[in-house]
Amino acid sequence: MTESILTPQNPAPADYYQNNFCSVFEFVLARFQGIADDSIITDLQSYLGASSDAQRLFARLLTRKGPTFLTASLKYAEVSKLDLAISELSDLNLLKISSPVPGDQLLTLLTKAQILDYFALPKAVAKTSKGDIVEYLLSGGSDLQIFQRCAKHTRWITVAAPDHWWLISTLYFGNSGQDWSTFVRRDLGQLAYENVALQSQQFETRQALQGHQEERFFSSLIYRLDEFPFLADALLEKLASTVVTSQGSRSRHRLRQRSLLRLGKWAEKEKLLDFALAAYAGTDIPPARERRARILTKEKKVEEANALLKEMQSAPISATERLFVERFGNRGGGYQPPTTIIEIEDTPESVEDFVLMELIQEGGWGVHSENLMLKTLTGLIYWPICFAPITGAFTNPFQSGPHDLFETDFFLQRMDAIVALEASVSSDADFVAHITRVATEKQGIANRLVSWGLLESIPVDEWLSAIPIAQLRQLSHFLIRNLSEYRRGFPDLFVCYESGRVEYVEVKGPTDQLQPQQRAWFEEFNRMNVPARVIKLQLCK
Repeated sequence: MTESILTPQNPAPADYYQNNFCSVFEFVLARFQGIADDSIITDLQSYLGASSDAQRLFARLLTRKGPTFLTASLKYAEVSKLDLAISELSDLNLLKISSPVPGDQLLTLLTKAQILDYFALPKAVAKTSKGDIVEYLLSGGSDLQIFQRCAKHTRWITVAAPDHWWLISTLYFGNSGQDWSTFVRRDLGQLAYENVALQSQQFETRQALQGHQEERFFSSLIYRLDEFPFLADALLEKLASTVVTSQGSRSRHRLRQRSLLRLGKWAEKEKLLDFALAAYAGTDIPPARERRARILTKEKKVEEANALLKEMQSAPISATERLFVERFGNRGGGYQPPTTIIEIEDTPESVEDFVLMELIQEGGWGVHSENLMLKTLTGLIYWPICFAPITGAFTNPFQSGPHDLFETDFFLQRMDAIVALEASVSSDADFVAHITRVATEKQGIANRLVSWGLLESIPVDEWLSAIPIAQLRQLSHFLIRNLSEYRRGFPDLFVCYESGRVEYVEVKGPTDQLQPQQRAWFEEFNRMNVPARVIKLQLCK
């Protein structure tokens, strides 16, 4: 872990946020000039050319929930001349001063006392909660009326183009799941990142970036279909069209495939089955073909359903799809894992904890870790592979794994390196030493496979003492080659009995059934001769 720059309960250095944002914006400007829209480049250059006070104020605003702020709420010790900083940022078109904004944005910023002071309200309404008062004002007045009333009493500022700064964050971090709080967590010592040479940037052309933005926009609309269902037809028409092949189109294609799958699931929920079929037909991501087969069967389109099932049987896309074909219409078909029934009078609050206590009551230990245990140990074993500087895998300094970690071609891109690593630790002593060394040297560094919290509870040496080395080799060897499909579905419990025997146990309550991915894992356990079973809780009759 790197040394902490920040300490809890103490203010950050005066230039802390300013320096972070200057480094981010210089990084984005250097890499994406000529690719990002000219208006975004202009905003970046404007910020970098601003005075220290203006930079510090704007950096603070970007870390807060906005985009609108009451000026009375802006009190930062590091900004010596607030009004001048606001005026400068306005001149640079980075901020708008008391400009019209939606009424709900303004009212949310005000306290109840301020609203009562600014607006003439019936006594009965004034006695209600702030939420009820806001709802009353929004239902009875226009945004313009609310804006004009508030402007007589207070002053506010609004970030001029919030979508620009969201996109800049995405360009820097490489995804929309991280934000500016990542810096704070790193500098508090909560997170550290592996130092990997950046071989390329995420978007090489303006067309690739615009395509990515478009797919993200379509995806966001799908999440709002419950609110705006009339958008569905236009979305399907757009998403079903062919993505133009261009640089960066592979990432865009994946986004579109996921959107079509999500659109099909929404349509099924709404019982729009023909619509769902059309959406699923545009994607080959599991379980799209499974859902089509179910819908066709439900609609009594037997010939179409049988033709699709035959196609899936001859060329399954995944193990879960193969298992689906084996079991569809044939309950009990396919591989059946060993199953133990435990009769209970009442369903416990946690079925996993209940079963674990039952299994170790005569000695031994266990943990409810699900996917974490194997993913963590695999992440340690193959750490050099996960952070190999492959072109396109790392494009920013805050990645906890390569962009393609869970894609189907992750292994193919690194096959030679994986085989070489495995050969270098072919002896059990070298294997154990390698894992132990990585766990010590990389302690606390973010890795999408590794749960440091799990290793705090149960140290690496305890795992290596409990799990037979040959078994760990088998399991990790398989997982690193099949991350896209097998990163989920591992059994709930790891159990090490007093005798030293270990097993993996999936726990099912009285109404639960094995999921396809869990069945796929049990097939692998059977092939590897790894001890694993299902324990099913059953209510006494």
